[in-house]
Amino acid sequence: MPRLRRMKRSMCDTWYHLYARVAGRKGEYPLGNHLARRYLVETIRHFASIYFCEVAAFCVMGNHYHLVVRFDAIREVERRELEARAAIMYRGGLARARLETWGEAEWDRYRKRLFDVSEFMRNVQMAFACWYNRTWERRGRFWGDRFKSVLLGDERAVLDCVLYVELNPVRAGLVERPEDWAGSSVHLREVGGDGWLTPIERLMNRLGRREALVEFRQLLYHRGAVPTKGGQARISAEVLEREHARGFRARGVFRRRLGYFVDGLAIGTEVFIREQLAAMREAGVYGPEREPVRQLGGVHLTVRRSRKGRG
Repeated sequence: MPRLRRMKRSMCDTWYHLYARVAGRKGEYPLGNHLARRYLVETIRHFASIYFCEVAAFCVMGNHYHLVVRFDAIREVERRELEARAAIMYRGGLARARLETWGEAEWDRYRKRLFDVSEFMRNVQMAFACWYNRTWERRGRFWGDRFKSVLLGDERAVLDCVLYVELNPVRAGLVERPEDWAGSSVHLREVGGDGWLTPIERLMNRLGRREALVEFRQLLYHRGAVPTKGGQARISAEVLEREHARGFRARGVFRRRLGYFVDGLAIGTEVFIREQLAAMREAGVYGPEREPVRQLGGVHLTVRRSRKGRG
């Protein structure tokens, strides 16, 4: 039986709920690795900066992920802007050299591609799969069946889908509070790392960010306190009561004392920190048993000074 043609629209701004699952046996959770989860989020952010789209919500679980994304209606684009976006996408020397051979037809195909949700997902999933297989010395297909997409027809459908996506870790019984899941957009909004996402005030149709975030968290917690099927985890009555008492304000993890900004030796992504550790070990100035220290649930990783006095 032939598969159904994907529903897409190009002549108007369009919201989609996108979903993709990894290939593998039941019980395998390759996206549960915090480095893989962070890299997938960074890959989504990277290609969202190239394509004519914006991301309202995401959630990376152990073996699948969700996206709520809006694509602009297709339109004419100045060559200078296309060239700037192509320069970000094609960073290798050979690929950049090929751009110089493009004529009008190639540039027009590239323009249309940047408004296409299927091309966006192809880039995201191919880039991540190549990185994952290379990093873990793995072979074969990483993703399972083709990604699923659902058209979201109005603002209410978009908001309800965002709430559904953000509540995935709570429904799975992995966290008590949705913002405690580091692989989610609500976590980024909580810690102030959501500058590349759809502004919460626009999503909630409110003037101020603080008011919009309070209202969003209120909706999220009340929705999460009601299970949608038997045996499903939910936000407990105790947690909901505490949030009511706090007025659903964000807890603001960055208000905690961040001593590692002063006491640490290096701060950054896990890839960056492991590079620094390797260099220090090679120079003989750091204990070989040391590992990156996760701060704020993995928002930052640090190298800490050795207690043996060698750092």
